[in-house]
Amino acid sequence: MPLFGPPDVGQLKANRDVKGLIKALGYNADAGVRRAAAAALGELGDPRAAEALVSALKSNEWQSDWHDTSAATDALVRLGAAAVGPLVEVLAWHSKVVRVSAAGALAAIGRPAIEPLIGLLGDSDLETRETAGQILAEIGPDAGDALVAALRDPAPGRRQRAARALGEIGDPRGVAALCGALGDPISGVRQTAARSLGEIADPRAADPLANALRDADPAVHKAAALSLAEIRDPRAVEPLLPEVWGPKPQPAIDALVKVGEPAVGPMIARLVDLRARGEEAWIVDEMRKGAAVVLGRLGYPEELAGLVARLFSQDALERTAAVRELERLDATSRLDERGRALITALKPSIELSGDDAASGDDTASDIAS
Repeated sequence: MPLFGPPDVGQLKANRDVKGLIKALGYNADAGVRRAAAAALGELGDPRAAEALVSALKSNEWQSDWHDTSAATDALVRLGAAAVGPLVEVLAWHSKVVRVSAAGALAAIGRPAIEPLIGLLGDSDLETRETAGQILAEIGPDAGDALVAALRDPAPGRRQRAARALGEIGDPRGVAALCGALGDPISGVRQTAARSLGEIADPRAADPLANALRDADPAVHKAAALSLAEIRDPRAVEPLLPEVWGPKPQPAIDALVKVGEPAVGPMIARLVDLRARGEEAWIVDEMRKGAAVVLGRLGYPEELAGLVARLFSQDALERTAAVRELERLDATSRLDERGRALITALKPSIELSGDDAASGDDTASDIAS
């Protein structure tokens, strides 16, 4: 029979023996004992336990079992402000388990962690900077005032990450500050501010975002247009249309759908213009395919959306067939008011393609159209 048994955690807790409980954290013969010791330290709330609990969290024994890491993390959360400093120091620790546990604890502690995390937005380590921003976003609106203040920080990186976190929080109280950041001298800050305003989607940002459409940086211009679409502002449409035939059209198509019905007229007008100017075939093809997708997602009949795309085909026979089908469809009672309005808007193109068919001169028709 052994002379000494495991530490009596209950007795140590009753005696408020913090040193004894800290020692019990290292009792590796029984995981239940060390977890109970961690819980007891959290309940006692003695600041001296913070360093010891973080050290336990970093040990291989504790990292190997999520029950252990949870016990240490829960205890650190209960310690609150006293645990913030030690937890911040391990955000750059080599073990992902430790980093994730520390981040979760800081997010749960909340307010006391905000200022130290704001300081980390300018850390030399990229992952630490990103993690700090993510934790602040998880803390939520409580971090809003500090993040707004960080938008005035001399360091551009800190301003940019603050703008990003404000968008992730989605708190409308950050709108005015983010609108101000659209005038930041660093384009990356302006772009992030524009994106964040789209995440918040507050109508107050509409005019500042519309002004940002004139930004000299194309990335800022695009971010402003996408964010305007989140607010359902029709001013997003014209700058988004060229993106439909760009290398990554899906965000623009999704944005046009969000704008809704006000996007339809300019989209059709752009198709007409592209063909009238004799634009390259692939550009017209991408635009007409994108238009069909947008129309379909806006609830127009699939048949009508497809016919719109075919009406602007490079192939005269396909255009002629589309004209016949559109005229037939228009003569039926199958279309609602929106569908009939769309066909009315297409009349000039329908008539032009009909004239092409009558002339039988595909080359001339392409030039004329």
